[in-house]
Amino acid sequence: MKNITIALLLLLAAVGCQNKNEISYEDFVRSVNKINEGQKEVYEKSQEMTKLIREVQRKYPNEKITFDTSLGLSPDQEKKLLELVQKEQDVSSKGLLQKILDSEKEIDGLKKQVQEIQDKLPTPHVVKKGETHRDIALSYLETVHKIDKEKAKELVDRVALVDEMEVGYYTWLYYNDGVFGTFVTQGESKVNPNKLRYSMRKRQLEKAREEGRQEGMQQAAPAPTATDSIK
Repeated sequence: MKNITIALLLLLAAVGCQNKNEISYEDFVRSVNKINEGQKEVYEKSQEMTKLIREVQRKYPNEKITFDTSLGLSPDQEKKLLELVQKEQDVSSKGLLQKILDSEKEIDGLKKQVQEIQDKLPTPHVVKKGETHRDIALSYLETVHKIDKEKAKELVDRVALVDEMEVGYYTWLYYNDGVFGTFVTQGESKVNPNKLRYSMRKRQLEKAREEGRQEGMQQAAPAPTATDSIK
């Protein structure tokens, strides 16, 4: 976390010196990459928190401790954990409770750093149901920058687009002096883009392997003989 935190702070200093509408493409790309890295770490730490919360729920079945991966611990939940820490005599249980509280602070700190970078960039497009990355990019170029349809298609065809879009994702769009770029981050969604992309590719690979096995079995099956046909 320390390396990412330092990188985020350095980037904030660099981007902060520029007007959000005059940011260079290089700084735009670096900023979005740092947002992705920060959100990825938030996602991973949130997954760890979820496991810790399950342990707490087993140890304290009468206490309703819940954790939202997007919102974190509510003030009431945090207060309840603090009370449990103060009451708990068992060292290992006390350590588990404190670890959750410490992790919550780390996650909150990362979220704030990511938000600070986002605030210094042009406002992203929040993905709505049914929208595709391509349609969003084309609309941005044609509507905001008044670029003709054919030229917009040419620009969009040069960049990598995200196939799997979820409601709430942030689509970052940049165009200046003929240079176009667009990237997607988790934004308001609970689904991490990198995790979703990995899951989709894994399912596609498993499907391809299964189809390959089925095809291999069909090719290996003996062809019917004349006797088999008569029967």
